[in-house]
Amino acid sequence: MTATTDPNNRYADFLSAVATFEGVWGLYRNGWLLCPGDDGQKFCPFFPSRDDAVHWEDAANTGYVPTAITLVELMESLLPDLAKNDIVAGISPTPDAGPIVPGHDQLHHDLITAFKAAIAGK
Repeated sequence: MTATTDPNNRYADFLSAVATFEGVWGLYRNGWLLCPGDDGQKFCPFFPSRDDAVHWEDAANTGYVPTAITLVELMESLLPDLAKNDIVAGISPTPDAGPIVPGHDQLHHDLITAFKAAIAGK
């Protein structure tokens, strides 16, 4: 899945893919990649697929490796740690568009809702 440029579609596509895969993709090398946002707020990029993470990494050339993160690890460990350190989740950035930043509580709620919908549809 390659992310679209429309933020609403990118976010919906992200939630759907994550709920189905039961995980996300991040970029890792001795720690998760943190990027400066346009507003100065640091963000940790998350992607719905390995292909999207590879595509963004190829354009950004950070030297980080696309790495899968389970939904449980994301919601129980990584997101709370990011929130504690005032770092936002940057959803589906593309080489041409910045990340979608829904906020920790909103992202947590949306991930649970998407996961419940995916389970109900199985």
